Amino acid sequence: MKKHIIIVFAIMAVALTLSIGCGSSSGTGRYSVPSDIVGPGGRSGDSGGSSGGGGGIVETDVDSLIASAWEDFKYAAYSSAISKFNEALLNSKISDAQKASAYNGLGWSLLKSSGAESAYSAFTQASSLNDEAKLGLAAALMQRGTKPACQQAVTLLESLGLKETSTVFNAVHPIGITNAGAHAMLAWCYFIIGNEDGARTQITFARAADGTADSAVNQIYNSLVAMGLTFNN
Repeated sequence: MKKHIIIVFAIMAVALTLSIGCGSSSGTGRYSVPSDIVGPGGRSGDSGGSSGGGGGIVETDVDSLIASAWEDFKYAAYSSAISKFNEALLNSKISDAQKASAYNGLGWSLLKSSGAESAYSAFTQASSLNDEAKLGLAAALMQRGTKPACQQAVTLLESLGLKETSTVFNAVHPIGITNAGAHAMLAWCYFIIGNEDGARTQITFARAADGTADSAVNQIYNSLVAMGLTFNN
């Protein structure tokens, strides 16, 4: 029973780590919609009015819409970002690459606003073409805390080359997970599936790269130690 309680609290710690930066769209984030992005019915997100007296011009440039959504994401305006990513996905002219990009952004926006599990479907849609989505899908799986889910997460993380500590993961967008954080995620998953040597190697590297006391990496390290991972002095 004691071990079970430790694992539950460790999973909670990892879930908190993965949602760092999580906020609600009711906060003080940026909500303005650029003047060239007009909402449903031709109403501008900034002025609430119409353009040219004819109901406004709806933005049809998918790339611009996705870029605007990521700008909202950067300022923690997750509801606005979610709306724009969804709008991009509804565009009949969207390409497969753009669709993967939009689903990736939708996944991270949902993760930050509602938790990793809520982002599972969006990340799944994007993971075959987008490395950030693979990382996000791994986050959703590892939060479940089960051995089968973590084995799937390991497959995703290793597909990014993270099995080698020399591999550097550089996120394109401000998703809040560093290279050290990505390796720490793999350490967690290795431990859950029983690969303690791999877990030890990955978390040792991650702490050397980012070992500050309040970092996400250190939270995962503390969780691993609480669950019984040992180190040779």
